[in-house]
Amino acid sequence: MKKHINLVEKYLIRIVVLFMVALVVVQGLMTRDDLRLYLSLGERLEGQYIGQPAINKSPDPAPAVQNEGAGEKNVQSPQARLTISIERFASLPRAVILVNHHPYREFTEKEMSLELAAGDIVEIDTTFYSFPVSFLIKETSSNVAYPEKNQVYNANQGIVMVGKIIVK
Repeated sequence: MKKHINLVEKYLIRIVVLFMVALVVVQGLMTRDDLRLYLSLGERLEGQYIGQPAINKSPDPAPAVQNEGAGEKNVQSPQARLTISIERFASLPRAVILVNHHPYREFTEKEMSLELAAGDIVEIDTTFYSFPVSFLIKETSSNVAYPEKNQVYNANQGIVMVGKIIVK
């Protein structure tokens, strides 16, 4: 009986070691995009990425979705208003608000009101200042789900990510 138990234990240890080596090899192969499609069921089930926001470029105000013929749709991104204030300073003219990684406005006043679209990424660049700066989301329009009102962001000689504008 002991001989059979030792034999089973020996094969069981070999199988566990073999599975561990296979797991490490497969995880290493998953770092390559072209192989991940074949090794991961979740990767095959994912859809295509659609860039946000989809903005209607026409100058006339249009409803959120309108049909214009054979299946064509124009989508207008909801607008959002955000007011950001500086906690301890009257102004920081070298602090720059970045929207979608591009300069949008400088902090020339204590409070800055921003007109944004859903999906815009908001950041604040304070790399010029060598001291910590706190920013407060003072007001948001009623349709803004994120960032939340009264949320505080601290920057210390860097770029602070406020986040992507999410509307309700």
